[in-house]
Amino acid sequence: MFNLRRLSSTCFASTIPRLPDIYREALELSELQGMSQKQLSSHLGISYSAAKSRVQRGREMLKMMLTGCCHIESDAYGNITDFYIKLAEPPVYQRKRRKA
Repeated sequence: MFNLRRLSSTCFASTIPRLPDIYREALELSELQGMSQKQLSSHLGISYSAAKSRVQRGREMLKMMLTGCCHIESDAYGNITDFYIKLAEPPVYQRKRRKA
């Protein structure tokens, strides 16, 4: 049987290292290692608000990268119901520059 969770986890694991370092570190510690955002703030020596922002921004960047390379559908409970890779590699995240 085709394992959607395993395939999507592989895609996730290959995409997260492409994030900018501060967001990659925040996501690895909070999402992969289970560190709370309060613990993350203490570990990184930043405010709780800054830790929450880093995790949220990292999640948004990761979402943009994953939806750029993968088709992902989920049900109302967040279970993956359909997944396939559209591109061999996820696009590199580039921040939009503000106009002066």
